[in-house]
Amino acid sequence: MKRPLPDTETVKAAIDTALEQALAAGRRPTVTAVERHLGIPHATFHHHYRDLVEEHFLPRVPAPAQPTPAGSVSGRTQENLGRLRRENTDLRRTLALYEEAIRQLTLGNHALRRGAAIFPLSTPFGSALPRRSEQT
Repeated sequence: MKRPLPDTETVKAAIDTALEQALAAGRRPTVTAVERHLGIPHATFHHHYRDLVEEHFLPRVPAPAQPTPAGSVSGRTQENLGRLRRENTDLRRTLALYEEAIRQLTLGNHALRRGAAIFPLSTPFGSALPRRSEQT
């Protein structure tokens, strides 16, 4: 059984509510908020109420904030950019060190798999680990 769709006045009220809530929260209002408020899937809402969105919702949505020009960046923003660039450089250096360590470990692993000489490791107490022939 299909659920009846809300009438035009109910949708307008939901649009008004979504606009008020978004502006009060300092966010940009969205049609998704209206759809959630009404409990209607996007495709259904778009199919039945597209004209209300174009006439009642979109004209009331504030324009997005314009980005500031590159030359008018504040001092605090410049400090943050500098700090982030230094962190980025440090992270790139650390990554290069890790890449080299992985490369060396990979080469060592390949050498061991090819049958290079393997020597038993000593334990902290000075005795060597038992060899395979001693374990059986």
